[in-house]
Amino acid sequence: MEQTINEVNGLPWYSYDGQNRDVIISSRVRLARNLANFPFPAQFRGDDRERVQAIVFDAFSQMENAAGFHAIESASLSENSRQILEERGVIKPSVEKKACRLPSESGIVMSADGKICCPVNCSDHLHIARFSSGLDFRSSFEECRKIDAQLQKKLQFAASYDFGYLTAAMRNAGSGMKLSARIHLPGTVRFGKLSVILDYLKQKNCSVMPAFPAISQGSAAGNFFLISTNSAQNGSEIDQIAEMESICKYIAECECKILKDFADNKSTLIRNSVIRAYSIAKFSMLVSLREAVDIISDIKLGLQLHLLSGIDINALCSLLYRIQDGHLSYLMTTGSFDFEKDVLCDGRMKIDRLRAITIQESFEKISLGNL
Repeated sequence: MEQTINEVNGLPWYSYDGQNRDVIISSRVRLARNLANFPFPAQFRGDDRERVQAIVFDAFSQMENAAGFHAIESASLSENSRQILEERGVIKPSVEKKACRLPSESGIVMSADGKICCPVNCSDHLHIARFSSGLDFRSSFEECRKIDAQLQKKLQFAASYDFGYLTAAMRNAGSGMKLSARIHLPGTVRFGKLSVILDYLKQKNCSVMPAFPAISQGSAAGNFFLISTNSAQNGSEIDQIAEMESICKYIAECECKILKDFADNKSTLIRNSVIRAYSIAKFSMLVSLREAVDIISDIKLGLQLHLLSGIDINALCSLLYRIQDGHLSYLMTTGSFDFEKDVLCDGRMKIDRLRAITIQESFEKISLGNL
């Protein structure tokens, strides 16, 4: 399996269509697995880290569709490639790992289409994860299950009859599965109903946090949130998936209802938000990441309420990743841009300038005719 940095940087799984994508931006299934007869990564000694990685990489190389995967050693990743993987949710941000004292993964195995990402030696020996656009836990689980089954022909995973699969964190023991979804709740937040959703998620034993925590001081940037299951011990995998699907669909129904009521009663505020977002995007020369996420949120809101045309939800969801710092830095290394003189000598300004250009190009065909 060839280690190719460019493969990592060119797999936009997030540009695909998906169910309930007006509210559920994306979903992810993750299976945590650990090799028997090895300590968890935080307790590694000697060459445990290298041995576990070699065993896992070798098992992937012997899978039936091994050619569809790429094994990458973390040490070979450039700073920019690592940043891109963090922005796509493949690995945890370095700041978060340091704060939580989590080990840094030693390697990653990725599918050719970028949907399947398997960090090695993170909190557990192996995480088998699959991303999907919209609400799609079932097909993601099926893909993860197939990989798990093939790997178990070569690997012995730690498990017991009493606890199921053994993991570094007790909450992940059992099925070893964690489900998460990135959701967009502009109506819920604007109408002051976020606390209702938060209470509901707490009752369902789910955690919630801003989808973009690094730029969400004070409030969630763009009203985007990440919800996740807190336990892998509540029934079978199918039971857990059915419960999380029900939770996501309920939140989506609430958001759509609130948004309709808000649009009917506060139409001027909605139209103003959409017009302001479009104006800032169209005429700004520099756009920060927080501003960009807020702009995309308001334009998406306008699209959902049929106030504008010329762009679709998939393009907007894709743009959420394309305007991230790491993705823009990579674009600068592969393209040729004629920046203004004062921008050219300032790295931060170049990123913000390119972000503005990227948004403006994406919004070229937008029409506000319905406003």
